Amino acid sequence: MAATDWTIELIERSTQRLLGKQGPLRPTVRLLRTDGRLHVAKDYRACTPLYRWTVGAWNLRRERAALERLAGLDGFPAIEARVGRWILVMSHLAGKDLGKTKKRRQTPAFFDELMALVEAMHARGVVHLDLRQRRNILVRPGRHPAVLDFGSALCLRPGSRLARTLGRIDRSGVLKYKVRANPGGLSRSEARALRKVERR
Repeated sequence: MAATDWTIELIERSTQRLLGKQGPLRPTVRLLRTDGRLHVAKDYRACTPLYRWTVGAWNLRRERAALERLAGLDGFPAIEARVGRWILVMSHLAGKDLGKTKKRRQTPAFFDELMALVEAMHARGVVHLDLRQRRNILVRPGRHPAVLDFGSALCLRPGSRLARTLGRIDRSGVLKYKVRANPGGLSRSEARALRKVERR
């Protein structure tokens, strides 16, 4: 479905169910189905006006900017439409968030692939800043990772000092998961990188 076909009425009509917790300080996350395809919509309309016009507006801008930079990369949602002021429609990625999987079930290869996604993201100047939340990492079919929820992300000049500094936060999140799943499985350089962030 082309992005220009999305309307508020279509979003409400095609909502299959709501995902995650909802509330006055959280967007309504909708799983949509149209023409046999699944999509996800973040909808801030039900948030309190103060939250919507401050945090909500800021998060929408950041998520949209980050995903526009990541367009074409596998392992990240793709923007399909901005509908009105408060709704962002994205592609749906199948899988289960990392928080709902058994801690030791993921292999070191999964986290190596996740780190490669993080490096690809950083190469385009995007730092996520919220990868320590397991719900933001998806385990896709075949045990391949994806990264979700860019409401806290920043878009910076790739390779800038600030981008490198903040990028350590993303990397340390991945390394923490990797060492929990496989204690002793970090390389020396990975262990040093993790210690460096934890000392800050």
